[in-house]
Amino acid sequence: MHALAVFSTGLHDLAWPQALRWLADHGVTQLELGCGAYPGTKFAHAQQLLQDAGAQQQLHDELAAHGVRLAALSCHGNPLHPDEAIAALHRADFEAALELACEMEVPVVVGFSGQGGEPGTSSPNWPVVTWPFEYAALREWQWETQLIPLWQPLAARAQQLGVRIALELHGGFAVHSPGTLRRWREACGPALGANLDPSHLWWQHIDPLRAVQLLGSAIHHVQLKDTVFNADALALHGLLDPTPMDHPEARAWHFALPGQGHDAATWQALL
Repeated sequence: MHALAVFSTGLHDLAWPQALRWLADHGVTQLELGCGAYPGTKFAHAQQLLQDAGAQQQLHDELAAHGVRLAALSCHGNPLHPDEAIAALHRADFEAALELACEMEVPVVVGFSGQGGEPGTSSPNWPVVTWPFEYAALREWQWETQLIPLWQPLAARAQQLGVRIALELHGGFAVHSPGTLRRWREACGPALGANLDPSHLWWQHIDPLRAVQLLGSAIHHVQLKDTVFNADALALHGLLDPTPMDHPEARAWHFALPGQGHDAATWQALL
């Protein structure tokens, strides 16, 4: 049996009552609810909800009245941000989301792995080349001193709570591919898995079908977006195109609705 779900950030131009009506009017029966960090707290705030059982019950009742249940909580953030104020907020939001998911019987919390920087800096640094060798050394330092020490206790806590963590494989973060996901999971534990969004794989020239085969049960959540390539801009800028996202016509690639970048057969095979 198939169910239609949406991510709540797509409804942020609506007030909560109107968003609920939109879900019901469009036959949506599941919701991925943003509750902190980058998705914001317009509809839900994990830290506040965790302290208020009455508000949790109200949220449950409002969703149930419109035939909707929570498929996941979203707390996409950068818990490794070199600016400690940002990192601390995003960590606190994610930790609260884990506890809240347990209390509200939501199976998955979705997020990013985070991305640190160099020692003594306040900006993230995403080293993805192996030469000059200082980039490879920085990457290993980030993994061994930042990424793994952060996520090992979070994975253990998720295991205790019976909640799965699904990291979106997104460029700009330490875990951004099936290979980095497998390394991270082996170091931290099976409560951790992937949020597989094929759009982030296509632009890296990773085949999502192969990713599904390689990750298997390590896929804990799925989001669906497409990627469209612009041949002229691709020849000019390559896959690491810095053109702003709000100028998709000028970029080498941009995100799109399913079917706009890949045909129906590709999507059918993926699903």
